[in-house]
Amino acid sequence: MAIIELNEFASVIKMSSAETNMEITRDREPSQPVMNYFNYFTEIEEEFVKRRRSHMLVSPLDWSLMESWKQRGVPLHIVLRGINSSFDSYDKRSGRIRKVNSLLYCQQEVELMFVQYGESRVGSSGEPAVEGQPETENGAGGKDSPFTIGSVIDYLNEQREALELISRKHAAEAALTETLNRIFLRLDQILDDLRTGKNLPAENLETDLTMIEEVLLDGLRESAGEARLAELKKEAAGQLRSYRQTMESAVYDQTLNNLIARKLREQYHVPRLSLFYL
Repeated sequence: MAIIELNEFASVIKMSSAETNMEITRDREPSQPVMNYFNYFTEIEEEFVKRRRSHMLVSPLDWSLMESWKQRGVPLHIVLRGINSSFDSYDKRSGRIRKVNSLLYCQQEVELMFVQYGESRVGSSGEPAVEGQPETENGAGGKDSPFTIGSVIDYLNEQREALELISRKHAAEAALTETLNRIFLRLDQILDDLRTGKNLPAENLETDLTMIEEVLLDGLRESAGEARLAELKKEAAGQLRSYRQTMESAVYDQTLNNLIARKLREQYHVPRLSLFYL
């Protein structure tokens, strides 16, 4: 499966205010704001491109880093603040020759901003911020949904058909077949709910689809085997080698795992289920 570049999605979703829990709706007027939960990645990309002052495609390494920030609950405004702080420092340097070619250049500053953000929340609320539970500025909420029930049903049906092709191709692999059958059951339950007209909170639906993707990844790992996983890990570690010394252990591990997961999906031509890819 070809690597999906973030610029393909840049025109799909625009920033909105996070005000209330949102639902998948049957209709949406073009003028309505959309949910910024699905704009987390494109906002980061656009800010990076703007500060770099020349367009470039976001690399798989950058994508994996953004995924790790999202999974750890780094708020969008903290990431954007870290990017701008990194480029402010870069712009002040004299004798600049090499351009910033990767979002990894901003990684340390984003991590510093996130630590400061967590410390400030301890002082203001009496309790530390919880990793993995992003605030609404991450986009976990919004006034209106950018998706209609019909578009979500069509999208999930297409992804289900793609998974059926994989199931037929790998019918001899018992473990993967069992995993896919479990996924079909869960997808069918979601589709039944959507077809019966139930209004599902988009964040809840996204959580359900993310959990299904994790089940699928577990099946892919088992099917690939330890030897193949070791090869993929070696490849991914090689791609990250230049940045290893500047990344904290937790960030490195998460980014490495994201790269391995991407390579597994590409090997088996597995589609993504997240609504971000709608």
